[in-house]
Amino acid sequence: MLQQILDELNLGLLDCAAALLHLQQLEGGMRMMPETNVLDSSISDIVSVIPKMVRYRLSVGHKHGASKEIIKDVLVDESGVERKMIRLVDIRNEFTIVELPEGMPEDIFQHLKTIEIQRQKLDIKKINANSNKKRANNARRRKKRMSRFDSKDPEKLKCKELA
Repeated sequence: MLQQILDELNLGLLDCAAALLHLQQLEGGMRMMPETNVLDSSISDIVSVIPKMVRYRLSVGHKHGASKEIIKDVLVDESGVERKMIRLVDIRNEFTIVELPEGMPEDIFQHLKTIEIQRQKLDIKKINANSNKKRANNARRRKKRMSRFDSKDPEKLKCKELA
């Protein structure tokens, strides 16, 4: 859950730890600052325990009879990933988004493309981290463009009046 929050806010683990420490100090929960080497070692231990996650799109969804349990079972059986390491199983009508640990071997990735759930191929694809940013920028541009056209004022439309 923490990794998902860090990804959404585009923060590093160290920044998050510093913010939490600051909040705890403001609430009076901590009277003294720990030594810096104690803090550094505990953060490095946490970083080594939390693997980096990668989002994938599977071409199976509710329409194909997919469920979280079925998807997790197939991923565990076919890729060898631990069940507890499968995160964010977001099943939509046509597809599913899952998070798996980084470093999936290419041969397993290719194998997962051919696996079927309810006669529908998984056709797994890696989702680029920048794809949501592009969509957000396009939405902002469309909104700005549309607000300009909502006005009847020729100045805002940036066109000349016909005489």
